Amino acid sequence: MPSYDPNPLAVPNKADVNKAYNKLDKNADKPLVNRAIERTYPPGSTFKVVTMAAYLESDDSLGPQSQIDAPQVLDLPNTTHDLPNYAGAACGAGRVTLSFALEKSCNTPFGKMAMDLGYDALQKQSEKFGIGGEPLSIPLAVAGSRLRGDEDLDADKAALAQTAIGQRSNQMTPLQMAMIAAGIANNGVVMKPYLVNKVADAEGNEIESADPEELSTAVSEETAAKLKEMMVNVVDIGTAGAAKVPGVTVGGKTGTAETADGRDPHAWFISFAPAEDPKIAVALIVESGSAGGEATGGHTAAPIAKSVMEAVLRR
Repeated sequence: MPSYDPNPLAVPNKADVNKAYNKLDKNADKPLVNRAIERTYPPGSTFKVVTMAAYLESDDSLGPQSQIDAPQVLDLPNTTHDLPNYAGAACGAGRVTLSFALEKSCNTPFGKMAMDLGYDALQKQSEKFGIGGEPLSIPLAVAGSRLRGDEDLDADKAALAQTAIGQRSNQMTPLQMAMIAAGIANNGVVMKPYLVNKVADAEGNEIESADPEELSTAVSEETAAKLKEMMVNVVDIGTAGAAKVPGVTVGGKTGTAETADGRDPHAWFISFAPAEDPKIAVALIVESGSAGGEATGGHTAAPIAKSVMEAVLRR
């Protein structure tokens, strides 16, 4: 969304086609832009699942109940701009479980994770989910997602901490974030996305069809199971209560991504369901969304994702 009626673009009269196209092209909402694959956005806190994946993969002994420091404000080196939690809130009592950090979407523990891990570990984990790798084609070309712009994240720990929470130059397509949710749901295996399932001739005979193809193994099965557990907690007892589907176990992660000054933040939600036997993965972004106040992933995007999941699972 927003979408448009393609029929006026397929009439025999080319003048009418051009008129219809120009009207759509001038529309301020840009309905001709395929936002799922053509635009990238700061992913906000949805990216914390990638940071968490890198952290869990760094040490097999880590799990949802492992403890981590979670100060109210994280001191960032070589800068006066430290990293607070959302709205300056505290995160527990200053030391929390990994699951709690994800459930409440605390910023400071994730910034600390990234600074402890270093840029190389975060980059390698991101690449395993498909970020910054070979360009995707579904067969439409997909814009490239990236972790950094001109910053030297190897040296700039402050920028690395901000990147780890989905800000700074971190830019993702909605498709990429759907692949991350699906990879976690799929026991750590990321599948190559495709748009066309089957091509048939006028008589209905199949000309070609798509075959499922693995893109990469992003995390081990053990790490995927830990991430699933924590993402289910995000919905059950964390920031994504509005995504609960009656009778279905949903795993998810909210995100609220800062944009330009004077504009509302983007509201994100990524999810999968049913968690024990996933049938659907969703990535949803509301651009500069507003819900009668400041938009957040939990209040603005999660209820829409719930409706999408319900519609698919009812089929």
